[in-house]
Amino acid sequence: MSNELRRKLHELQELSNNAPDPQTRAIIEALRLQTAILNERLFAIELQLAERANGARTPPEP
Repeated sequence: MSNELRRKLHELQELSNNAPDPQTRAIIEALRLQTAILNERLFAIELQLAERANGARTPPEP
């Protein structure tokens, strides 16, 4: 997770903690959780792409 995304998730957590009402808190928390999930999925995709790129560079064994 990038430092910037970490900071944004922390900011969303702070906003959620300081929300004026439960509905606003729930919306902000849902956004924070969706952002975290999206980041995890993007990280998994990056790992898969890196594995494929490494596999493409490695010549097959005879």
